[in-house]
Parts: sequence; C-alpha cells; structure tokens
Amino acid sequence: MEKSYGVNNQTQINNEIDSYLEELKINGFSVISNVLTDKELNNSREKLDEVYEIQKNKIGEEHLLLINEKNTVRCPLIYDDFFLTIARKEIVLNIIEKILGSYFILHLQNGIINKPNREHHQSSWHRDLPYQNFVITNPLAVSALYCIDDFTKESGSTFVLPFSHNVVTIPSNNYVDKYKKQLIAKAGSVILFDSMLFHKAGYNVSAFTRRAINNVYSTPILKQQIDLKEALKGKFSDDEKVSKFLGYHSNSADNDFDWRIKRVKR
Repeated sequence: MEKSYGVNNQTQINNEIDSYLEELKINGFSVISNVLTDKELNNSREKLDEVYEIQKNKIGEEHLLLINEKNTVRCPLIYDDFFLTIARKEIVLNIIEKILGSYFILHLQNGIINKPNREHHQSSWHRDLPYQNFVITNPLAVSALYCIDDFTKESGSTFVLPFSHNVVTIPSNNYVDKYKKQLIAKAGSVILFDSMLFHKAGYNVSAFTRRAINNVYSTPILKQQIDLKEALKGKFSDDEKVSKFLGYHSNSADNDFDWRIKRVKR
C-alpha cells in the first residue's frame, strides 16, 4: 500500500482478472487487449459485412433507415457459428462469471458497422439496457464490445461516461461534456463495461470502416432481445453447456405443464 493514514483495508489484486474486475466495479469499464487473433479479425470483418448484406436484402434498406437500423447487424450468430465462438471467448466468460455467477446467458449479440463520415444510430448516449433508470448493487448484465478494427479518435471510437452505472439518470450536458472519456483500443481488444454504463459511438472521420461486435451477457431473468432457441431452431440443444448459454433453459414456459416438466428435468 502507498503511504496513507486512517485506512484499514485495501483491495488486493492477485491476478489480471482481479484488475479488470476492480476497474469494472469502480469505473464501470475495462479494456482487455489481444483477445482476437489476426485471422479472427479478418474473418469477423468479412463475415459481418456478408451478414449485413443478407439482412439488408431481406428487409430492404429503406426499412432499415426507417427504424434506425442501417449498418447494424442483428444477432450474426444466427447466420454463422463463427460468431458464437467469438461470444464464448474464455477470458471474457471467466470475467463475466466472476460478476454474474455461474449461470448467465447471452442476452444479445449485435454487429456495428461505422462507415466513414456517416452518422450511426449508436452515436447517441444510451445504456445497453435501455429505458432502465435505477441503480443496483450487482450488475444484471455486462457488455463485451469486441473491437474488430482499430478504435481511434479519428475512427470514432466509443465514448463512455465513467461511474454512470452508479447514477439513476444521465447527468447534465455540462457534466457529460466535462467527464466523458473516449476509449482508444487496438483491433482484437475487448471493451468490457457494465451494461448500465452510459456510452456512445464517436463520429468516424477516418478513411476506413470501424466494426465492432457487442455481446451482452446477463442473468437469465432478463428476456433476450431475440429468442435464440427459436431463431436457431433448437440447434445446440444436445450441448448442455452451449444451450444453457444461449438461453434455451430460461425461456418462459408455454403453459403450466411445460413449466413443471422443465423443473422436473433440471
């Protein structure tokens, strides 16, 4: 401990994970470097762009514009198992387990494509659990933003508002402007943050596209953004660990018998 007085206790850091956990608890965010390999990054860029084109052609670009979904890839793991592998990176899940406990699910997975000199819907301040205005002792959800391209000031890297997971409502504009922090991270890094932390994407003035994959992990009491069991048509049902992670075991029951039989089979 550095020189101090009147202090009886200090948090002890025994390993790198402890350091991430301390930062998450106090600041509301932490950055892990070198999570994805160069090969995984190249695959992520190619596959994200491919899935976006599929989704765009399915619903029509005019409808994406109408609902502020342009350059957003909803739940890419439905289209390619590669994205499930990304969501289950061991270092990330180890940290999530320390926070949420042994039973947590993938609440959502979205790809974000920030084109140069174009406004993105994610550039507005928000929480990953939107419209929720409360403070809770232990997080209900943790977000892992995978940096697929370099997060630089020029490319419009993510802004966070430190400690804002500990306030009920977003502070005044003066406060936000004074204390917001832009995070700089290399491709392959993961920005971990409390899903109640206020954050937003910056504006990309660089010459390249900045992509990211956001995975939100939550306690199973939160309803998934997309019902993954339905979307995947029950794929992975035979894999106890993966199906549990995908929320197959925590869906609402269809009726009283279904609710009871689920408990019998536990």
